[in-house]
Amino acid sequence: DQLPTSSSSPSSSFMSNTLVARFKAVAAVLTTAMIIELSQYLETSQSFHDDTSTFLFGNVGIMLMAALSQWALLDGTLAALLSASLVSIGGPLSELPFVAHGFWHYLPQAGDYLPLAGVEWGNGNLVAGLLGTNYHDLALSSITGPCYFAVTMDAIALGRWFDTNDDKPR
Repeated sequence: DQLPTSSSSPSSSFMSNTLVARFKAVAAVLTTAMIIELSQYLETSQSFHDDTSTFLFGNVGIMLMAALSQWALLDGTLAALLSASLVSIGGPLSELPFVAHGFWHYLPQAGDYLPLAGVEWGNGNLVAGLLGTNYHDLALSSITGPCYFAVTMDAIALGRWFDTNDDKPR
């Protein structure tokens, strides 16, 4: 009979899982801060505003690559990808009533209005009541979505880290 080694004990396995989860949570928060700073730089840097088509697809492409890189390096699961993708679309849209009623605003020059660029507002309907009759007043920016994607990755990583603490051997 052989005694189990310390690396195979339940407490060392817990420590290993906890350290990995903590590292990923801290890395997720740090990379999200960098992604949000990148979005600010892309929106305010004059060098990225010269050509509207390059600006739109260039900035969104850069932000998407940063957010997807964060997911690939820190998580890589399909569930996290789907969750973050859904939130990256629904999150900015859920801000619209707050922006429309003046709780906060985005830089007007940042507004490229995706995914609402082709939407026609009708007068007297619920959407017009919540958001007003002109989506151009909302200054919705397409690079807000990748920021929501990154913040969702934070929530997932932090949740997994906190979950490992609940599994602590007693």
